[in-house]
Amino acid sequence: MPFRTVIFNLAITAALLLVIVLGGILLRERKAVVVAQAVKIPVAGVPGQTTPDEGGVPKPVEDTFRILPSPVLVESRANEGDTLRIRYGNEEHIFVLYFVDAIETSMNHPQRVADQGRWFGGVPDKTLLEVGNEAAAYVTQLLKTNHFNVLTRWERVPNTVRYYAVIKVQQPGGPVYLADLLIRKGFARVVGLMTELPDERRDQPTYLAELKALDEKARNTKSGIWTKVTKIPGH
Repeated sequence: MPFRTVIFNLAITAALLLVIVLGGILLRERKAVVVAQAVKIPVAGVPGQTTPDEGGVPKPVEDTFRILPSPVLVESRANEGDTLRIRYGNEEHIFVLYFVDAIETSMNHPQRVADQGRWFGGVPDKTLLEVGNEAAAYVTQLLKTNHFNVLTRWERVPNTVRYYAVIKVQQPGGPVYLADLLIRKGFARVVGLMTELPDERRDQPTYLAELKALDEKARNTKSGIWTKVTKIPGH
């Protein structure tokens, strides 16, 4: 075989080997990307639209409160003043506040809207929902612009895979419970599931009395929903 032909064949062989090696590298990197994309963050369901897989496998209830690391509010039109989608680490869940019931934002639960309307002295549904959306917008802005902590024992809201929690929001004077802020603004009523506070400085009756005092002040200063009430109801 002529020397020139040998050189030509060797060059072709080297080129083919290079193509094979590069192809293997590209295939391996592609597989790595696919694997990385296949890891999904568990996503919670939408309030009022509970699904069987909402939030993934339910977490067991814990005896003490757990502080979630670096929580981030997930903005959603389904969020309400007291019902919030929160992401932390590789997980995402919907949390509902203890102690308070924020004003509804939609007619997804007409009976609850009617009950709130009666509670607030016969406020019309349309007016109630307008204030409810103000409350949701207030909480969204609050949690976007202030550091906050979510504390939960993974106590489940009945018939859902949502969890009760308390949320502390950093304010100029120090951290304040979000429940306090909602009541002060006239965006919620003092009703719902109660719990002992995680800081253990105040017992449940003491904190409940403080919330009711804030509620009374909101009524007297005509804050939030109380600006729409012409007849102060007695509870």
